[in-house]
Amino acid sequence: MPAHNTILRTGVTVQTTDATVTTAATVATESDVAYHVVARIVAYETPSGNEAAGYERAATFKNDGGTLTQVGSTTALATHEDTGGWDATLDASGTTIRARVTGAAATTINWRVDLEVYSVT
Repeated sequence: MPAHNTILRTGVTVQTTDATVTTAATVATESDVAYHVVARIVAYETPSGNEAAGYERAATFKNDGGTLTQVGSTTALATHEDTGGWDATLDASGTTIRARVTGAAATTINWRVDLEVYSVT
């Protein structure tokens, strides 16, 4: 039977103050393992609190002999936003899976990221 695991990474927070893509949460991967990641992300503008957003993203990755690649593209399961310039995505960098967020120029946004990571060897 192949080994499998579920990782829950909840309550990860980050704040953005501009439109720079920012890594909000990461997951280190192991060699010769496949991963499926579901990210649930909520955002709230502060201090005015007049803008909010919610995102759900899913993606699959494989670490083949130490090389991590994404299988297909990230799927946007849900996008709910007051402001169209904000965004959330999943990608790979080195052997790390990243949940990344993009805010807006001159705008302070608090982000919360919850990740469900399923893996199998």
